Amino acid sequence: MPDKPLANKKVAILVESEYVPAEINAYLERFGQHGAEVHLMSRLWGQPEQTFLSDVTEAGQTPEQLTVSIDFENVDLNDYAAVIMAANYTSCRLRYFQTPEGQSITHDSVRSAPASRFIRHAMMNPNIIKGFLCHGLWILTPTPEMLAGRRVICHEVVLADVVNAGGVFTPSDTGVVVDDDVVTGHSYHEAAALADAIKDQIVDRRGRPSRTPAKVKAPTQGSRRILVVLSEYGYWGEELVGPVYEYDRAGYHVDFCTPNGRRPPAITVSMDPDYIDPPLGRSVTNELNAQRTREFDNPNSEQGRRLNDPISLAAWFPERPYWSAPQMVRAMETYRWALEEAYRDLSVYDGLCLVGGSGPLVDMCNNQRVHDLILGFLREDKPIAALCYGVTCLAFARNIEDRQSIIRGKRVTGHCLEYDYKDGTGFMSGRNSWYDFNMGPPPYPLEYILRDATAPDGQYIGNFGHPLSVIVDWPFVTGRSTPDAYLTGQKHIEMIDGDPPLRRWGW
Repeated sequence: MPDKPLANKKVAILVESEYVPAEINAYLERFGQHGAEVHLMSRLWGQPEQTFLSDVTEAGQTPEQLTVSIDFENVDLNDYAAVIMAANYTSCRLRYFQTPEGQSITHDSVRSAPASRFIRHAMMNPNIIKGFLCHGLWILTPTPEMLAGRRVICHEVVLADVVNAGGVFTPSDTGVVVDDDVVTGHSYHEAAALADAIKDQIVDRRGRPSRTPAKVKAPTQGSRRILVVLSEYGYWGEELVGPVYEYDRAGYHVDFCTPNGRRPPAITVSMDPDYIDPPLGRSVTNELNAQRTREFDNPNSEQGRRLNDPISLAAWFPERPYWSAPQMVRAMETYRWALEEAYRDLSVYDGLCLVGGSGPLVDMCNNQRVHDLILGFLREDKPIAALCYGVTCLAFARNIEDRQSIIRGKRVTGHCLEYDYKDGTGFMSGRNSWYDFNMGPPPYPLEYILRDATAPDGQYIGNFGHPLSVIVDWPFVTGRSTPDAYLTGQKHIEMIDGDPPLRRWGW
């Protein structure tokens, strides 16, 4: 391990009056030894700085002073590797809240304290390590869903509140308990041990796929923005190239997203114009599209660099808890609040595109986060495009309350039975690794799934024997397979910018 394992990392420590000097000094010393930059911060009430007084343990003892000039309401949480709530009564003081003038206090008012909101947002980011010492867990009791089910240790004085909020008290000989991204300690005597445990958790996250939540900024005024989702196990080249070519030609801004933020690989044979598609007995890839796909698959080309740092859906959208999760009701509340945070980011987008290929069978079709993403666009009535096996995501996306497919009663197309492989459905774990895994035939006939999902009043339209099959039934535009990629992009654009917007086509 390097001498300064936290070099270029920042650690935030929330303080207030009645802090414990020995604790703060231990953080400054220990994190300094590890190479981290420590920022003391608090609520400054619009002032450039505030001076806080320490706790005293003996009669006649003079309190120490601590001057803080960083207001936690003015920092970017994503700049910090760790956030620590200091011990003693600092957390109690920071829970203070004010109701708007003329309004009375309600049970939800306790959630409005700025420090409580700050810590809640930190808890929602698993890439930030959170530390709570002694009475520090008091800052979480206004938002008990954040504490429910977490293994923690704390001072005896605050234990009843922590348990009532759903925390799982866990005795420890060291006085420190680690629960993934949450590190807790018994009292200020464990400050150095807490700092070391936080350091270990930060270091342990190196090399993992990025889980930093996506920062989605509004596009240039007048431009449109599309979110394109691809599999990390292989996309069919033309099914990406086609719609993206049309979006680029229309002047749209395109963001790319994968389930875990890894660079998506193109299926190798989709870059080979000599590959013979078994069901058709002919090539389905011309040289132009093969070349365009090779450009996207090359991480050093101009087009390929666009896929080098995709948005991580796992970092952006929350995972729905198991029904068996401790404090499941509160866990579901946390999930719902986090989902609303993610949905706010979708306001900058005008449409969603789900790219096909064999890879979506692995990490998109039955991916709850993909389903939630689709439902977010659906509730805003924004057009959604899907190609080939990407259409399966629409069939499986369902509100958890009624569990009916969102394409019930709709007209859609998708890979029809006559075009399914009998063998050779391959998945990839990296570039140029075709048939890392050969499943054989597809795990399910998509046509049957779409027929069932659209029933009783909708319709699956395969258009078998026709060279193209694209169906628009607002807010969906679906493309059957590879040849339909460009037309799907064109119709998606007509749904977004048509005058009037295209709402029905192909049936």
